[in-house]
This record gives sequence, C-alpha cells and structure tokens, in this order.
Amino acid sequence: MPGRVIRNQIPLRNGTIAVYASPRVSAALAAVTANMNLYQGVRLSQLLEAVYEQGKKDGARNAIETLEAKVEEAKQLIPHRNPGKPRKKK
Repeated sequence: MPGRVIRNQIPLRNGTIAVYASPRVSAALAAVTANMNLYQGVRLSQLLEAVYEQGKKDGARNAIETLEAKVEEAKQLIPHRNPGKPRKKK
C-alpha cells in the first residue's frame, strides 16, 4: 500500500495537516506549488483550509444524520402502546 498513497504536509495558520492523496493528486499539488510566489501561496493555503474545514463539517453532519436515522429505525422496531386501563380478568 505504500505506492498507492502519498503523504502531503499542508501548512495552515495554526499548524500543519497531513493529506494522504493518490500519486496523481500529489503530483498536481506539486505542479501547482512549483512556481508559486508568497501571495499565491497564502491564497492557496486559505483555499485548502476552507476546503478542509468544510469537509470536517460535512463529515460531522453525515455522521449525525446517520445516527439520527438509526435512532428512528430503532424507534420503529420498539412496539409502543400508551398506558391505559388493564384488561379485566374473567
């Protein structure tokens, strides 16, 4: 599996993140950043950070929606009857 993914360190304002990508994506990232000046580097960093944060939000939303759907399924499986008068014995 070492040939399938490449670890790319992306610097952000408050640290770095490791992005594991395919060789094609990693090569594209290297090509984009090859002749980059400071301004373009900052803009790319802001873009990548925004994409990363949105991905975290989307992942959290998907996880919560999945949990809520499973809870609804569990509610449907549990037979619920409102309490009432007990039946009379003969």
